[in-house]
Amino acid sequence: MSKHCKKCGKEIPQTSKKDLCEYHQNEDYGKIRKIGEGVLGLVFTAVSIGLLVITKGKFGGPKT
Repeated sequence: MSKHCKKCGKEIPQTSKKDLCEYHQNEDYGKIRKIGEGVLGLVFTAVSIGLLVITKGKFGGPKT
């Protein structure tokens, strides 16, 4: 008896620990990665703005 992917029905190896084919596993991991990158970008932006407010913009300004 062989195993089949839950989403597309493609046959997968009997030794596979997952119930999804490789294509659908990668698709799910890609979604998780994009969400993680978005969250990381928001955190970086918040930290940058926070440092700008705390230092009152003293660093990185034009030289006078």
